[in-house]
Amino acid sequence: MSFRTASTTQQRQSLLDLQRTQERLAQNQTRLTTGSRITGPADDPTASAAILDFDNSIKVNTQFIKQADAALSYLTPAENNVAAVIEANMRLQELAIGGSTASIAELDAIRSNLLSMANAQSQGKYVFAGTATDTKPFVLTNPNDPTSQITYQGNSGQIRLNLDGNAANPNQVVTNIPGDTVFFGAGGLGSSTDIFQAITDLKTAFNANDTAAVKVVSANLNLILSNLNKAQADLGGRQAGLENLKETYANFNATLENLQTAQAETDYPKVMTEVAADETMKSVTLSTMAKTNKSNLFDYLT
Repeated sequence: MSFRTASTTQQRQSLLDLQRTQERLAQNQTRLTTGSRITGPADDPTASAAILDFDNSIKVNTQFIKQADAALSYLTPAENNVAAVIEANMRLQELAIGGSTASIAELDAIRSNLLSMANAQSQGKYVFAGTATDTKPFVLTNPNDPTSQITYQGNSGQIRLNLDGNAANPNQVVTNIPGDTVFFGAGGLGSSTDIFQAITDLKTAFNANDTAAVKVVSANLNLILSNLNKAQADLGGRQAGLENLKETYANFNATLENLQTAQAETDYPKVMTEVAADETMKSVTLSTMAKTNKSNLFDYLT
């Protein structure tokens, strides 16, 4: 007579196999539920490191996009105001050609509007003040006399913004344009390129009925227009460059996000196949263990 009993080693191995199967099933169920292939760094250390690198790059690029937006918040209103000054200059030319003393009231209104444009603000900062953005750039020498001379209180400093992380040779953009270069031109205050002076001279010429003086002002307005067009083109070019840079960073981020998703997202067909296989294995293991556990000493008496 002999006795046959279930192998303790076999039972232990079956329990270990069942535990591993259960762990895989739980992990794959999480992947199916969350849509994420990686539930922890240990699942795939290489992919986890790549995902982290992609995420860091996306954050850096997003910050550069925000910096470009900050630059545009100054350049755009500056360009818009320069465009408005160009329109005012064109109206001054029309008045110079066909105006008279009856146009003086309109000249005063244009001068007042130009002064408002020169003191334009964006986000609480003066657009045309150079780097002295908290200082009102253009003021009347006599605040009580709207026809008094207008002087510049800002500076010619440039505000530069870094658009990348290159410390040695950074990609920078100038986000401002000093107001004296726009409204006074190359000649400076009181010169033939000063648009405020042009209005004063035109008023004087009208009052004196001096056609020769009016022609001089008209010629000066042409010089002023040329300067304004140059300023507008400069500002427009910088804006276009920033918009292109933003688009480049945005496209780069889209590519990185796609790569990140490819590394991180669940491969549903593959995972579902693994789940089905593990469910089958689980059933087989449980069935085998159940049969083994039914065995007892009397089943094997011979």
